[in-house]
Amino acid sequence: MVYKLSRWQRWQTLILPGIFPYLITGMITAVGGAWNASIVSEYVEFRGQTITTPGLGAMISQATATGNFPLLLAATAIMSLLVVMTNRLVWRPLYQLAQEKYQQLL
Repeated sequence: MVYKLSRWQRWQTLILPGIFPYLITGMITAVGGAWNASIVSEYVEFRGQTITTPGLGAMISQATATGNFPLLLAATAIMSLLVVMTNRLVWRPLYQLAQEKYQQLL
């Protein structure tokens, strides 16, 4: 055992404080990339055929393709609102926790 700590104590006092800021940054990047991919993949045109699944991405793509600018504006505003809310309610508090509780001392 390292420093005579149990596995849980080692995780809680050594490992988590060391990786937490990087873990949060990685999660933000991964979730953003996954969300972008899911938005884009909801509306696909291939060989003259359009394949869609219900969702915000398909709505934005269909509104763009048909020139429905009021729907495009509304869907884009909803998407922006969801991104801002997720950042404010989820990522910002976690990032703040990473800075306050797990910041490396120099």
